[in-house]
Amino acid sequence: MTRLVRALRGATVIGIAWGFAWIFVGALIWLVIRVVSPEDIAPGEGPERALPILGLVGLLSGFGFAALLALAERRHRLEELSLPRVALWGLLGSAAIPLLMGTDGSMGWVTGPMGALFAAASVAIARRASRLDVT
Repeated sequence: MTRLVRALRGATVIGIAWGFAWIFVGALIWLVIRVVSPEDIAPGEGPERALPILGLVGLLSGFGFAALLALAERRHRLEELSLPRVALWGLLGSAAIPLLMGTDGSMGWVTGPMGALFAAASVAIARRASRLDVT
């Protein structure tokens, strides 16, 4: 498999995983608000409207992270990556998404930290999986 195909496959897997993770986090937040303070949910602000948007933001954030990681860390193996630096790539890749989607960028303070968290978690999970895969 060529290097480009592997990179695109990896970016796609990261993007899809992040999309589902964002949907899951969004559903949890919506559920907590619905239980704690249901009057704060206006008509039309249900999960059927918000969750697809969160999925798209997660997908694009994952792609942004994967692109930055591939460009900045291409000479490093998974075990050599520093989690703080990986978190920085996740933060930058995710904080840029609101701007790229045509908004004013004010949601970057939410998307950035979530991207940093998901980036560090993604690499930690991948490291653990590579250590367990001793075939």
